[in-house]
Parts: sequence; structure tokens; C-alpha cells
Amino acid sequence: MYKIGLGYDIHRKEKNRKLYLGGLLISKNNGLTGHSDADVLIHSICDAILGALNKGDIGEHFSDKDQKNKNKKSSIFLKKIMKFLKDDNYEICNVDSTIICEKPKLKFYKKKIQNSLSSIMKIDSNKISIKATTHEKLGEIGNDKAIASKSIVLIKENV
Repeated sequence: MYKIGLGYDIHRKEKNRKLYLGGLLISKNNGLTGHSDADVLIHSICDAILGALNKGDIGEHFSDKDQKNKNKKSSIFLKKIMKFLKDDNYEICNVDSTIICEKPKLKFYKKKIQNSLSSIMKIDSNKISIKATTHEKLGEIGNDKAIASKSIVLIKENV
């Protein structure tokens, strides 16, 4: 059996905070506002996997009201969600993600992000696609006030 999940996340930008995308440190002082490290890419992948498994969303499992999640690395959430996947006898076929932002330009980071996610998820990097686009100067993202990510995940049941 195959299942598909879709995830989306967006966070406002915040100066003097680190920017993580896919578990990779991108900037030391141009990050995102959030209870955890605000890694929008990992959050969207988590929601996609949880959706495919019919297990709700990231907020249900790692609430921003829970102090134990304060400033936590999102890679910890993704590792726990990968355990849900394994416990339910599923595996990742592929992950396709798009990061939407004006800055920073991510051309030279995409392969590093792909490798970081491969390491966190313990899957082959060729199962992960990372794309980046702008918002054409429209809205909060286009005005460089936010970064968003959308992800789709295909999983299959192990037989």
C-alpha cells in the first residue's frame, strides 16, 4: 500500500536568531520566530509524513505550549516521526520539498540540505528533492519577512 502526505509551514523572520533549514545552519543572525528552532522545511516534512500516516500534525505531537519543546532542534521531531513510520511498518519512497523565500538565496545550500535530511532521516539522499523559489516580491514572503516550505511525501508499506 502506498500513501501520500502533504505538509506546509511558514514562520516570520527574526534578527539575532539562527536560521536552520533541513537541520542545516544557514545563518547565525537571520533566523525565524518559533517555539522550537523554527525549521520550516523539517516542519513541513514532519506534517507530510504524519498526514500520510493519518497521525495528525506536528503541533499535536510537539506542542508549542509545551516548555520541553522550547528551542528544541526540529531534527529531534523528525527522528521521532521517522520512528512512527517504522513502527507502522512503512518506509519513505520519496520526499519532494520546496522552500519559498526571497533571501537567503539557497542555490548553494540545496545539496547540503538534502544530505543533512538524508542523515537525519536515515534514508538515501536520492529519495529527497529540495527546491527553492521566491515569492516574486509579493506578500510577507516576497517582502522578506517570512520563509515558508511545502513538502509532499510518498510512503509505502513494507510487506
